Amino acid sequence: MRVVYVKSPFQFDIRETDIPEPGENQVLLDVRACAVCGTDMHTAESDADIFQSFGHEIAGVVVENGPGSYRFRAGDKVVVESGTFCHVCENCRNGRPDLCTNGLSILDDVEISGYADYMLAPEQALVAFDGLDFKEAALAEPLGVALDLFYTTGIELNDDVAVVGLGPIGLMTIALAKAAGARNIYAIQRSKRSKARIELARKLGATDVILTEDTDLSNYNFPRGGVNKIMITAAPSVIPDMMKIAVYGSIIGFLGIDLQHGDITFNANDFHFKKLQLRASYAVPALWFPRALELLKSKVVDPKDFITQTFPLEDTEQYFRKQKEDSSDVIKMVMVKTED
Repeated sequence: MRVVYVKSPFQFDIRETDIPEPGENQVLLDVRACAVCGTDMHTAESDADIFQSFGHEIAGVVVENGPGSYRFRAGDKVVVESGTFCHVCENCRNGRPDLCTNGLSILDDVEISGYADYMLAPEQALVAFDGLDFKEAALAEPLGVALDLFYTTGIELNDDVAVVGLGPIGLMTIALAKAAGARNIYAIQRSKRSKARIELARKLGATDVILTEDTDLSNYNFPRGGVNKIMITAAPSVIPDMMKIAVYGSIIGFLGIDLQHGDITFNANDFHFKKLQLRASYAVPALWFPRALELLKSKVVDPKDFITQTFPLEDTEQYFRKQKEDSSDVIKMVMVKTED
């Protein structure tokens, strides 16, 4: 079997190794699709000090069960949750599995990840699916992240919503806000470089696309003087500016990481007297995979809108370099080992 390894910056190596045997509570998967995530790009660019396997937006077929694994049979189509909850800790037993910190993580607890012919996955991390092809089902992971931000922000009927950052997750939240009955949805992006993503934002129902390199948000004519719900999928540095367009009582949901520049400054008095809320969305453990799969099947979030490129495993480096150097036509790229 083949495994793609990466070391920063952008050094790739495809290695041959034996197909592993599943251990206790593990399942051997034939990986059919693995979608490219922004985390994967960060890993390739700066976060991999040594060569490592990577990829966590995974769909595949069950090949073999290890001891203690019995929920799935050979041939079952499954997606892999990026993280799980333990089911037994105090938070899990008190109905808050979202606060569990004891579950397994595909990012940390597997030796071979998604850019590979086969991988071992914890049985508890698998969710069965049908009615989708493998590349479409691989979008369940980012859609689950988008759902977490959507629920964290509390989008409701007739809200005026700003979505900041038009990566795949931000775009998915536009579709979710539209389905929830938002009155206006403003897609906010720094520049026009990502043409495909701007076009999709409009197709998904954005009232307007605001490019901050051309438009001062403080001068934008929002019908209500601002928005009452904000979903941020960009760096933390944008939070103070987004607070300026938040009306009284607004909720700001934030999903974004900048490990080098995570500090921000804002006026706490303004925050207090405008009665704002700033809420962190962090989809660990993963919670929404079954619902994400249903939303993809029903085309509330249509996977065909998002998948712009597919590529075979052996071309992983080529397509990662494309996303780094020329992403104007990229929304979501997916490694596909075999078509359905």
